[in-house]
Amino acid sequence: MIFKLLFLSALLLPALATAENILSVAPEKANVRSGPGGEYDVVWEAARYYPLEVLDKDGNWLRISDYENEEGWIHRTLLSGVPTVVVTSRKANVRGGPGMEHDILWVLDKEYSLKLLDAAGDWLKVSDGGEVSGWIHKSVAWGFSEPPSVEKSPAY
Repeated sequence: MIFKLLFLSALLLPALATAENILSVAPEKANVRSGPGGEYDVVWEAARYYPLEVLDKDGNWLRISDYENEEGWIHRTLLSGVPTVVVTSRKANVRGGPGMEHDILWVLDKEYSLKLLDAAGDWLKVSDGGEVSGWIHKSVAWGFSEPPSVEKSPAY
């Protein structure tokens, strides 16, 4: 019995640790660089609400990874604890409620970033802070799995 408990704990700990290490892009756009400093090349650009997993820290710079395991470095002041998700499928339907029976309000493309407002079962209530607002299925998104009861402050 103890072996089973230890084995299950070992399986669950990485998932829990990953959730604790996710932050999101705060400004409209943020540069992700090849190294920990402004002198390094910009390797890609992340949009507002894009969730990133923090892997390491070097001063004020954080080594991050996205849902495709693309890594880079970003200045810690560009990240926040706002719960967010990014669309990982080619297209994602945003519905009027948490279920397939609700009307499709929007169809979003891959890598569309959204603020996470609520969760109900396998459904996430999201918004882009503008026109887009509604519910998407967890299977088409990566990032926070549920909104925290209180927005977390980045520990970095």
